[in-house]
Amino acid sequence: MSKLNAEERKARDNERFSQRVDERRVKGEDVVAYALANKKAFKFLTKSEKHSLKERQAALLQEATLKGQQELKIKDEQELEKVQAAFTEE
Repeated sequence: MSKLNAEERKARDNERFSQRVDERRVKGEDVVAYALANKKAFKFLTKSEKHSLKERQAALLQEATLKGQQELKIKDEQELEKVQAAFTEE
């Protein structure tokens, strides 16, 4: 098997991702979820799918931020309880 140069590899990979996105679209699967999982599939989405992807990314980011804030708040509350417990024991 002959080695491919960078341009040929890129063209081959682009064709594969294009086919995968098209196959998922034909099957009725969620191509936006596929693009979220695999960043290379982004450029093969339609305009409306790209818009949906950006909305989902924003929602996921917001959810992760909220989760991080909640975990930090819980951690702070636990530390406060430990400090209060230490003072009440003395």
